[in-house]
Amino acid sequence: MEGLEGKVAIVTGAAMGIGARIAELLLQAGASVVAGDIAYEALDERFGGVRSVRIRHADVRRRSECEDLAAAAIDLHGRVDILVNNAGITRRALLEDTTDELWDNVLQTNLASAFYMARSVVPTMRARGGGAIVNVASINAIRGNLELTAYGASKGGMAGMTRVMAMELAPDNIRVNALCPGTVDTPMNDEYLAAVEDPEATTEMLVAKHPLGRIATADDVAWAALFLTSDMASFITGVSLPIDGGRHLGR
Repeated sequence: MEGLEGKVAIVTGAAMGIGARIAELLLQAGASVVAGDIAYEALDERFGGVRSVRIRHADVRRRSECEDLAAAAIDLHGRVDILVNNAGITRRALLEDTTDELWDNVLQTNLASAFYMARSVVPTMRARGGGAIVNVASINAIRGNLELTAYGASKGGMAGMTRVMAMELAPDNIRVNALCPGTVDTPMNDEYLAAVEDPEATTEMLVAKHPLGRIATADDVAWAALFLTSDMASFITGVSLPIDGGRHLGR
């Protein structure tokens, strides 16, 4: 990828799944990565001792820990060029069963964290003449689904925030885009399948929703994130890009 050699990137939710693959691809493209996650042991197992990676415990529901993560990157490298807001959780419940606690947990983890992180890194990006922010949203940001009131609100909010941030920050050469994955083969999906009565039938149902005939891999999403952070996407901003094998078409 062009334009990533020597860049400094922050990736939240980097311990596993999509976030881990984004961090790894950024490293392969020549960037230095500051990787944050609440699951510090898993983060250490994946990246501990890897050159060009610094790992940090980060509970992104907390504004102070988002600010600390950004400050750590700036202290280490003097700047931040790339921010990938990947941290997220899924909690399923019908509207009337969605408790205040569930709502707050999902909105803080998925949406507020992206706001806190962006607010923390924009000044250093502006001072250096630009940067790239990628928000990992969901296909549920652009279409509805059952039992996902809080999750859909958080990801829809992320897509809306992406558009506003893209407009506000364009004069500073800071590009802001979102990715909208469909079902992805990650530990989060494994957790969901473990809780259903018939995992095999549920998997077949999920595959059938994607016209390309499979669910995504973490790499499918990570390569798109890598592109959007690179100079190859230098004229792309404000986009919410479906990475869903055509699921957004309505099947």
